[in-house]
Amino acid sequence: MTKKRKGEKSPDERVEQDAEGPDAPESLAAERDDLLDRLQRVSADYLNYQKRVARDVDEARLFANVELVKDLLALLDDMERALDAGRENHPAEDPLLTGMQLVYDKALEMLARHGVKPIEAQGQSFDPNRHEAMMQQPCSECEGPMVLEDLQRGYELRGRVIRPSRVIVAMPAAEQPPQADKSESPAEEQ
Repeated sequence: MTKKRKGEKSPDERVEQDAEGPDAPESLAAERDDLLDRLQRVSADYLNYQKRVARDVDEARLFANVELVKDLLALLDDMERALDAGRENHPAEDPLLTGMQLVYDKALEMLARHGVKPIEAQGQSFDPNRHEAMMQQPCSECEGPMVLEDLQRGYELRGRVIRPSRVIVAMPAAEQPPQADKSESPAEEQ
């Protein structure tokens, strides 16, 4: 045990004296307000973090099977081509063709139950977020870029495009890129 020297104050007495100083209540209040403000910001950040994680988990759950769906879309494309070829070479009442159409329709229905829907493109205004332009054709009656033909159907999963439609786009004559005249060469202009 240490002996108290004459005139020396104990640690408790020093804390009491510091708290009793002229600026002590204001500095303690300012420090308290600062700590309270920091605590509120940390709490708000934590709540935002929880919401963001919950949103990310929900989104991961909703879109977890995107790769599987993309693989199934290739199968649907093959079925569409087989149906088109069957319609050209067989009568409409052919049982094989009817059976293939039923299987195709059932596959589309099954995918729709899981949020997969085909993108309707033909006759729609061209949207680069939903359509992939494969070719352009001039159009004098068009006011803006329009989808003329759907070369490969696109699909979306719960509103998110997982494969854009590959399309032929009709472009107004005013928006056509200038064609270089092959008869003129840069050397002839000089």
